[in-house]
Amino acid sequence: MPGPRTITVPPLLHVAPDALNGLPALLDAHFDLARVVIVTGHDTSRAYGSDLADSLRQAGSRVVLEHGPDGTLVGAERSTAALADGDPTLVVGFGGGRPIDVAKMIAFGTTTDFVAVPTVLSHDGMCSPVASLVGTDGVRQSLGTVMPGGVVIDTSVIGRAPARFLRAGIGDLVSNITAVEDWRLAAAAAGAAGAEGPVNEFAASIALLSSRAAFDISWPPSEDDLEVIARALVMSGLAMAMAGSSRPCSGGEHLISHALDELLGPRAAIHGEQVAVGVLVTSHLHDSDAADHVAPLFERIGFPSDLEGWGLDPATLVDAIRRAPGTRPDRYTVLDEADLSLTAVEELVKSLFDTPAP
Repeated sequence: MPGPRTITVPPLLHVAPDALNGLPALLDAHFDLARVVIVTGHDTSRAYGSDLADSLRQAGSRVVLEHGPDGTLVGAERSTAALADGDPTLVVGFGGGRPIDVAKMIAFGTTTDFVAVPTVLSHDGMCSPVASLVGTDGVRQSLGTVMPGGVVIDTSVIGRAPARFLRAGIGDLVSNITAVEDWRLAAAAAGAAGAEGPVNEFAASIALLSSRAAFDISWPPSEDDLEVIARALVMSGLAMAMAGSSRPCSGGEHLISHALDELLGPRAAIHGEQVAVGVLVTSHLHDSDAADHVAPLFERIGFPSDLEGWGLDPATLVDAIRRAPGTRPDRYTVLDEADLSLTAVEELVKSLFDTPAP
């Protein structure tokens, strides 16, 4: 029986309207700002990162500003090596998944405190110890990094982002339900290839409670709803830290997304959108109550009802479902127990998305 785990809980969590207005003072109260690395994406996150850099420089900090990382492991390692000699005291990541994941890798490689400042709520990675980066083989990898020392979320900024990103975040959040079902399935299949140890019920509870917050929000979301989703996504990250893996928040639905990444490359949709498609598939395969609740939620918040709306064709989704278990053979899920023959998966896709079989 595994013993108790020690996890790092970020000392700073600030979720509020106009939170970025007080960001320099907030960081100064919690971290050493002598030498700060700021990683941003493009457009909106770049502007906010530049504003922070200007404020910190005026206060006497040395600041290195990195824009638009390519999201590859090689690129992140190169940035880490280049910045290590500067002995940074804090790394701040602004934006969506790519800049925050690269910032995590830099913080991990330089043993530096890290603060995540998401400008969209498209996934639960802002407060997890995992970074998703593309390897030299072109395949996305999940890599262990560091928990952030702080998360700052400005709900005014989040509210101005395209609704597509928040929908994706809800898709990623709801996937905790099927991920925990897969975790329990793997525990029951002890000894099977890809099965893991017992379920950490504390981590599973946090993941499930976080996901259920999504079912109570209004759409379009109010500012209070944005805060609920933001805090729930942060708690998902803590569930992963508590489990010591991504198990509470990543099951067969994420494997389907990984397979879509491989098949579609640069044409792949936002991570949370693909995960939402995977949730529709795996909740049906589990034959659980989740299937009865997820589809109405997705319809209410504006997710498509057919594959064309998702930007997918039946043949691609069928291929993704069938190859999904191979994207991570060590992760036992409902896909390992399903009939993944071509005919069976074609019929599954047809029944779920009311579309002719390929």
